[in-house]
Amino acid sequence: MIRLRNFSETLSRMLALVGFFGLFILASMTSLDILMRWVLSMPLQGVNDVSAVVMAVVISSCVPANLAFKQNIRVEMLGAAAGPFVERILEAFASVLTLVFIGLIAWQFIPYTWGLKEAGNTTWVLYWPLWPWWLAATAMLSFAALVQAVVTVDDLLSVFKARPRSASQ
Repeated sequence: MIRLRNFSETLSRMLALVGFFGLFILASMTSLDILMRWVLSMPLQGVNDVSAVVMAVVISSCVPANLAFKQNIRVEMLGAAAGPFVERILEAFASVLTLVFIGLIAWQFIPYTWGLKEAGNTTWVLYWPLWPWWLAATAMLSFAALVQAVVTVDDLLSVFKARPRSASQ
């Protein structure tokens, strides 16, 4: 279980790095577009198209890391007040709910992406097909569901074992 958890955390970090690199490229393009509009009165063509497709990939590439390292918002007052066993039960329950939620989102991305492919939807200026970008986002969200499944199993196991959490937490 520890090896699987470490593998999912490592791959999640790598995907987040890809996302941040994409965000950096997008920010650079936007800055260059603004500069060219201001100085030369000549905008970069297609920046909005690139932004529209890259943002889905950038956001979805960061979700697995968020889940792997439990960076989501949570309230821990009840668990802290009720003791470590109840805290572990609440953590496991939250993990199960998160798994269901992320799984449903990933599942719904599949028909959406398929619909984009079937309809032949493209960006407005560059005429890039939309479906490959959404396929990448779907793949990353599906991986996020797998990462959350690993986290959920770890949390469920921790309910019955009084053991310290993994080093990443």
